Formats: sequence, C-alpha cells, structure tokens
Amino acid sequence: MFLRYSFSLFNIWHLTIFALFFVYSTVETQSKFIKRDSFLDRTNVPKNILAASPLGGGSHLVPMLEILKILVVRGYNVTLAASGNFTANSESYRSIPQIIIGNETGTSLMNEEFAKKVFLEDVDFNIMSKVFDPELYTKFYNIYKRITEEINVDLFFCDVGMNEACFDLAWQLEKPVVGFASNPIYASIPPSYKSDPVFGCHVNMENETFYERFKCSIIKPLQFMNVFMTIGNLLNEQRVNVGVEPIWDPRSRMKNILFLFDTFFGFEIPIPMLPLHQEIGPVLADTYPDLTPDLESFLNAHPRTMYFALGTNVFTSPQNIAILLKSCLELINQNIIDGVIWATVKTNITELMSFSNVDFPISDILNNNYPHIHIIKFAPQFAILSHENTKLFLSQGGASSSHESIYTATPMLVLPIMGDQFGNAEKLELAGIALKLSRLNLTFDDTILKIKRLLSEESFKNNAKRLSFMAKLNSKRKYRAADLIEIVMNSAKYDSIEDENGNLKTNNNVLLKDWITADTRMGFIRGNYIDVYGTFIILVLTLIGGFGYALLKVVKYLYTYYKARNSNSKSNTE
Repeated sequence: MFLRYSFSLFNIWHLTIFALFFVYSTVETQSKFIKRDSFLDRTNVPKNILAASPLGGGSHLVPMLEILKILVVRGYNVTLAASGNFTANSESYRSIPQIIIGNETGTSLMNEEFAKKVFLEDVDFNIMSKVFDPELYTKFYNIYKRITEEINVDLFFCDVGMNEACFDLAWQLEKPVVGFASNPIYASIPPSYKSDPVFGCHVNMENETFYERFKCSIIKPLQFMNVFMTIGNLLNEQRVNVGVEPIWDPRSRMKNILFLFDTFFGFEIPIPMLPLHQEIGPVLADTYPDLTPDLESFLNAHPRTMYFALGTNVFTSPQNIAILLKSCLELINQNIIDGVIWATVKTNITELMSFSNVDFPISDILNNNYPHIHIIKFAPQFAILSHENTKLFLSQGGASSSHESIYTATPMLVLPIMGDQFGNAEKLELAGIALKLSRLNLTFDDTILKIKRLLSEESFKNNAKRLSFMAKLNSKRKYRAADLIEIVMNSAKYDSIEDENGNLKTNNNVLLKDWITADTRMGFIRGNYIDVYGTFIILVLTLIGGFGYALLKVVKYLYTYYKARNSNSKSNTE
C-alpha cells in the first residue's frame, strides 16, 4: 500500500515537472518568433483605373473584369469602356460601371457582308486586316480622353485588340499603362519556331521542313510588310489629327510596360518570357449560371451527350450546320452518343429552315421536336461542360471556350472560324485534347471519324485530365494579375512627378525599370553582344588567316629551297 502510494506521488511529481518544462519551452519558443505582418499600406496610392476593350464580348471582357473585380474589393475605382451594354446585363459584373463605346460587340467592327466573307470564305491576313478601320482610332481616342478628364484616370488597362488609341493616350498623358491579351504573339516578337495560321503558318514550326521554316521566317514577313506599312501609315494620319506623335515601330507603345496574357504553358506553345510579360491565365469566373431544369433533365437522361456551340460572335454556313447535324444523327443511331445540346446563338435559324438540300428532318430538330437533340439560343456553357454526362465539346475554339473545356476536362472537336481560333485549334490538337475540322472542307465522314476517335481513344481523356489539373492550379493567378497591377500603381506613386496642377506624370520607359531587361536599354547590337561576338569572330579569322598566310610562306620557302637544292645536286652530278 505504501509502495503504491509512493509510486503515485513519484508519477505526479514527474508529470508536474514535464508540464512545467513544456510550458517553459513553449513560452521560450514563442518568444523567439513574431508573426509576419502582411498589411499593405495603400495610402495615397493612385486609385482610378480605366479598362478599355473596343472589341468587347465575353472572351475579351470576362477575364479583364475578373481581375478588375479583385481590384474593386481592394479599394480601387474601376471604369470599363467597351462595346455593348455588357456589365449592366451581367449578374457578376453589374457593380462595375461601363461607358458604352459601340452598339455591339465583337463583329461590330465589320459589316454583315464582310463578316460573311471572313467567316465563310478562304481568307488570309491581307483580308483580315481590312477589318481595320483607321477612323475608329480617332473615335476611341476622343472617347478615352473625355473619360480620362471626367474620372481623373491614374492607370490605363488596355485590351490589345484594335486598341492602339488606349496605349497612345496613356503615353501622351504620361500615365502608367498595363496591356492585356490572350496570346503573347499579339504584344511581343515571337521566336522563329512560333507562328500563327493567320499568317499561313503553324503555331509550332519545330517539326516543319526547311522550306516551311524559310517561308514563314523570311517570305511571309516580306509579303505582309506592305500590309503592316499601310496600316501604320493610316494610323499615323489619325494620330496627327488628334495631336499624337506618329510612330513607325508598331510595338513601341507596348515596350517597357507590363503585359498580362490570359494563357498558360500546357495550352500555349512554350517560349522565353520577359519579366514584363506575365502569364496569368486561364482567367475564369468563380461562379457561373446553373443549368435550367430542362437542360438538367436532358443531361441526366443522356449519359453520352455532345455539347455544340460556336461562340457568341461567329457563325458558319448552313451547309456546314447541316453536315454537323446529320453527323450527330448518325452517331446517335450508332449509339456512339445519345444526346446533343446545341446553342445556336448566331446561327440563322430562318435560313437553315429553308435549307432544303438535306435528307433528315431538319424542321423537327430546329423546332425541338427531336427527342435526342436539345436546342437553346444561349446556354450556360460552363455548367453544361461541368456535367458528368457531357463527353465532348464541338466548339469554334475561342480562348474562353478552350479554357473552360480544359478546366472541365472535356475533349474538344474544334471548327475554327476566324482569328485566333485557328491557332487555338492547333494548340489544343498538339496538347492531345482535341481534333480539328475544316470549315471550308467539312465532310460527313471526317466528322464521324473524329468524334469516334475522341470518344474511344483513352489518350484524349487522359490529356484532358492532365491539362485540367494545370488549369485549376493556374486559374488562381488572376489574383497575381491584380497584384501586378497594384505594383504598377504603387511604383507610379513613388516614381512619378507632380505637374503644376498636382497630377502625377509617369515615364513608362523607366517606370518599371526593375523589370526591364538590360538588353532593351543596350540596343540591338550591344544587347545581343553582336559587337563582342563579331570582334571575337574577326580576331579568330584574323589569327587563322595570319597563321594560314605564314604557313603558306613557309611552305613556299621550303618548296623553293628544296627545288633549288635539287637543281644544284643535279648540276654537281653532271
């Protein structure tokens, strides 16, 4: 009994000592650490941002607005200048005020006749460049200038598409500017191995023949030089009209500024990136419209559904639509798929109804009387792609559609219509998540074959899952984009100069000097060490030439010497 009692006291004593030691150690440990202070002092940081996108449309505006939403939460004052009444009609972005600079979005910059030519015929860059209207430069410049005076803009956030006026005004008013694009090729000179189908070349020239590489690096640029010079001259005429100094380097107002690209490696062809060029994509919204009861019911009843949508701004010919619908019916009959959701958007249903050269009940389909094809004007695309029964996405290959398809791991059949869609189709195909169709040579058999491959070959599903993982991680980078814009604003606070009216003036050539690589300041020859390597090559050639000359003299001397010696020997012998 006594021993048991003593043992208990012994244990209590040791437990007490251990507890005291633990408390002491904790206090001692805590005293060696402090909590990191993450507070950002935004006092007196410029706050007024003007975002400008003449093209408008979801693909251009949604990624920009997602970044702007973050900045609004952080206390910045944001105004959007874009075509179409976009934010007022949006649940997600209604809080961002918009100044409408055009009646429609996307195709508003070209008339219906020209749109049909671009969408339905074989066009190249020369034809595409005709969509450029130089007078729009003056229109947008004056609108942006008026807005700037009204809201006292501190920073311009410019979508690169047909938006030279935005960049010019920022430089003219000496305000910081940040560029935005879906593809690095629009804002920087790409390496030789990267091109674009718009120029008649492939996005990746790695495995092309010598002839193709020579054509795309030498011949094509020379062919398009006249187009670039013509556009540049027209722009300079408009610049003079509004008091802006003409420029001859089309990228001069895009140098030395921060550019955000809504893309990511895995989808994008990898290239070396400058510190000023930052990939922040895929930029996606946090919430999307949900399925309607009809769509949810249809999807639940059709476990192998294909979703068909060509975006909000483009369309294809009635003949192509008929081929696609006929292919869908055949695949349903073969039990390859069991349902199709078709978002018609820009499709001319009236024209399609009168299209008589078909051997299937097109009227029943268009009137939603066919049980396995559900037609809707506008569809909640992300919700449809997120549904487990959506197995394939037939798309035009726009940037937003591509990102959403990758995010939801949905393989794609791409029918590119215009612009960057051709390049996106090639990138998706190279990534192993898609196959592409030809809008000018669309056939029933080719469509059937490619849909069967996409649904049966495991590689497409596996690549889709692999890219989905990357997209989900990279989709967080829109916060990084907002951070980068804040860094530019904060730099302007310290590195700008106040004029007589108290307005900050910024030199965009040096504002982000910490991010500008030295070769930019050194010039082409010094920056690429051409002078050093050139001198080295000259020295080596001089040494080789001198050694060769000396060797030649020695050989010549020895030859003469031995020849004379042999002659003397013969004379003595005789």
